[in-house]
Amino acid sequence: MKVKWTVGLIITVGALALFFLSSTGNSKPVFYYNPSQFLANPKIKEDRVRLKGTIQPGSVKMSPDRLNLWFNITDGKKSIPVHYSGAIPDAFQQGLEVVVDGRMDAENTFEGRELIVKCPSKYESKASDPTEPGPRESS
Repeated sequence: MKVKWTVGLIITVGALALFFLSSTGNSKPVFYYNPSQFLANPKIKEDRVRLKGTIQPGSVKMSPDRLNLWFNITDGKKSIPVHYSGAIPDAFQQGLEVVVDGRMDAENTFEGRELIVKCPSKYESKASDPTEPGPRESS
């Protein structure tokens, strides 16, 4: 009986220690910024952040091996040059909304570590087309 309590206590203390260590890490939270917000706040230019915006048409350049990508991300007011090195998502194309995780380098280019393309869902409603039938009510 005493052995069961000792083992139970050790497991409980271990679980609490793991929980405490995982929840109190020294990592900073990562926030989303559009280009205007990012450029307006010089304090965050050295931090790792996520930029959210649209791929500016005409700004995309890709290396022949498809492992380096340069483009501008814009919110319609300001734009930021981005360099991303890695696997390029299949859905990547001009004019789509993207999220780029990274930080600004010394040459004022945002160095992306992760690139996420936000595709419009095929399940979104077509509210702009009044000829499309809406959802049916069940009786």
